[in-house]
Amino acid sequence: MTTADWKEWALSLLFPHHCFLCGKPLPDAGWLCPSCTPPEAAGFCTCGKPPAECICQRMEGCCQAVAPAWVYTQGVERGIHRFKYDGCSYYAPFLGQAVARAVQEQLGEVPFDWVTYVPTSRARLRERGYCQTQLLAWETAARLGLPVKSGILAHTGEGTQQARQRGLRDRQANAEKNFTLAKRPDLTGRRVLLVDDVYTSGSTLFRCAGLLSGLGAQVWAAAVASAVRHKDACQGGGNVVS
Repeated sequence: MTTADWKEWALSLLFPHHCFLCGKPLPDAGWLCPSCTPPEAAGFCTCGKPPAECICQRMEGCCQAVAPAWVYTQGVERGIHRFKYDGCSYYAPFLGQAVARAVQEQLGEVPFDWVTYVPTSRARLRERGYCQTQLLAWETAARLGLPVKSGILAHTGEGTQQARQRGLRDRQANAEKNFTLAKRPDLTGRRVLLVDDVYTSGSTLFRCAGLLSGLGAQVWAAAVASAVRHKDACQGGGNVVS
C-alpha cells in the first residue's frame, strides 16, 4: 500500500465510509455495498436525456453533447447530497471515475484540451469548506490525463439555488444571474470538457457552456447524474426524481 492508501485506511477506521447509494457504513474504504449498483444512463440522447425527453434544441450553439454517468434516482440523490453538504468529500475519486468512464464511452475520442467545472458561490465554499465540482473535475481530469483550468467561470451569488426554481424560465433566469465570466481569454479552437454534479433542466450547464463558447471554445459537458421524468428511463431500479 502507498502512503496515501495507508492514510485512507487509517481514516476509515475512525470515520467509516458509507455506501454512496444506501448510506450504510462500509467495512473498508470502499464506495458501495455489494447489493448496491448505480443506475447507468444507458441509451440516452446526445443531450444527456432519454430520447423521449430530448432537449437538444436547448443546447444548440453552446454545447456539443452531454455525458451523464448515472440516472438521478433517490439513492444517487442522497449520495450526492452527502458529497455536497455532509462533508463526504471522499466520494470524489469514485464519482470522478464514473464521470471519466461516461466521457470515454459517450463522447468517444474527442481530443479535449482541458477540463473545467461549474463553480460554486463564495458563501457555499465557506460553508462546505470545499467546492464539490472542483474536486469532481480534478478526479475526472486525472483519469482522462487532462489539465484542469479554473478561474474563467465565476459564481456571482446574486441568484438563489436552482433547486428552488420551479419552471424552466425561472431556472434559466436564475442561472444567468448566478454565472458570469471572471476572465475573457481567447479560447478560439479550444475543446473544453465542462463538469457538474447534477444535470436537471440544463439551465446551469448550458449557461456556463454558453459563456465559454462565447469566448470561442467548443464545449462538451459531463455530469454525475441526469434527472429524468419517467421511471422507465432508469436502468438498475430505484425511484426517479426530477
